[in-house]
Amino acid sequence: MKKYITIAALLAAGTACANAVTLEDAVCSTANTITSAGEGTFSVALTLDVDELRVLLEKGQDLSAWGTDIVRYDAAGVPTGVTVNGGSSSSKIASSSLYARWDGNIAWNSVKWSGSQDLADLNGSEEGTGWDSVAYAGLVYTFHKTQGTSVAFVLLDADTNTIVDSYVTASGLKAGSATNATITFDDSVYASYLFSSALSETDAKAMAKAAAIPEPSAFGLLAGIGALALVASRRRRK
Repeated sequence: MKKYITIAALLAAGTACANAVTLEDAVCSTANTITSAGEGTFSVALTLDVDELRVLLEKGQDLSAWGTDIVRYDAAGVPTGVTVNGGSSSSKIASSSLYARWDGNIAWNSVKWSGSQDLADLNGSEEGTGWDSVAYAGLVYTFHKTQGTSVAFVLLDADTNTIVDSYVTASGLKAGSATNATITFDDSVYASYLFSSALSETDAKAMAKAAAIPEPSAFGLLAGIGALALVASRRRRK
């Protein structure tokens, strides 16, 4: 199973994530941990490592990653977030998707974050749209304690053409008593950007794409430190 990268509050580094409508206003470092803002209502935009994500989702990959939480948040004692599941054949991934996670037993919710899209094989009827063509990946996870959960997810090719562009909501996945709690991420999360309010569908889609291919200035010094720490941690595991 993959190990989590925990991301702690930037307050420890003397900087806080603020309300924002651009990535530059909400830079967070993957070297630390972040704590959710907004008293149980927040959004977090994620830059995803395509190679790591591919291991979790691509057809023919090993099944050991089933149940990996891409992002996890404790909503008033209930573990929630976005997790990996699908179907298997001969101990290999045959079909896959991103699912809503709810509660500690990893009981799969019926909502697939990718809709009807099977993320194991992206070819479909079009040539050149498989995992070999994926260059960028981004995700925005929004938790609203009274309105529910939503996710925007994108996969782009090297020319930033869209391969997968999905937005789904699960209005029942909410907890009115949710408060600030630590958000944790899988190794597939390269960088995170915390927003202390729920992003609209339009903003979430825009931030998912922006996070997938962020401008260098969006990372700043802290993200640079975070990237070095991430590389070092991976080298130690080899």
